Amino acid sequence: ATRSLLSASGDRPTAIVYDNDIMAVAGLSVAAEMGLSVPGDVSLLAWDDSQLCRLTHPTLSAMSHDVHGFGAEVARTLFGVITGEGPGSHPVPTPVLTPRGSTAPPSR
Repeated sequence: ATRSLLSASGDRPTAIVYDNDIMAVAGLSVAAEMGLSVPGDVSLLAWDDSQLCRLTHPTLSAMSHDVHGFGAEVARTLFGVITGEGPGSHPVPTPVLTPRGSTAPPSR
């Protein structure tokens, strides 16, 4: 999908957000294979912020979020449904951008 996006003539995106770190690392590899500069030609952002984001070159910017806390809230909500209390509405912490070397303002 990254190769297809980056091969678009004239309408190439200036940034791509990936659902997880592994996809972002693969996207970084595809950009390099295509001779594109990250973040000079395209910015890449991972949704998960694992150690993997810190091991790439450039390091991957990511959205940091409390996976454990989110899972605990899901379990509480599910328990409420099972016990008949209903799902209710529960706020969850907002993910936080952790900028690193793979993002920059568009150059064009």
